[in-house]
Amino acid sequence: MRLKSALEDFDANTLGAVPGLLGRLSYVGRLHDGSETGNGRYDHWGLAKVYGDDAAQRAIRASHLVLLSEVLKKPLAVLLKDVLASCSNELTEKEFLAALTLTQKDSLPKPLSPAALAHLRSVLSALSALVESRDDPNLRGASQLPQPAQEPRRPAGI
Repeated sequence: MRLKSALEDFDANTLGAVPGLLGRLSYVGRLHDGSETGNGRYDHWGLAKVYGDDAAQRAIRASHLVLLSEVLKKPLAVLLKDVLASCSNELTEKEFLAALTLTQKDSLPKPLSPAALAHLRSVLSALSALVESRDDPNLRGASQLPQPAQEPRRPAGI
């Protein structure tokens, strides 16, 4: 007798080992075969072996939808902090966001509303721009207002 459902097992044991909300979204997206030639299924051998393929598919899809919903609800400031936590040791923040942006079309659960897809694209685009501007030394001081020019003082006694 199992003590956990496939969803509880996947969330606790698999996703629990993946750092960051965006990292978990990226991981689950890599399990999904949503390409034009793919079948739209998730590939997680261990979960399917223990719970059966149908239960594994339902659990991963449900988890994927929850992760996507959480990302779309978070403020950009929170997600920007999450980017660093979500990066693997091999990827920079820019590389991680580029990979997530590139694969998001084919790696999202189906069906997905056009509005949710557009929202995710705008969030990823904004995060990429924020990371880029934060790392660009030419833009670091761009938002600071210049000091007002002081009028030259007249010499004393004039």
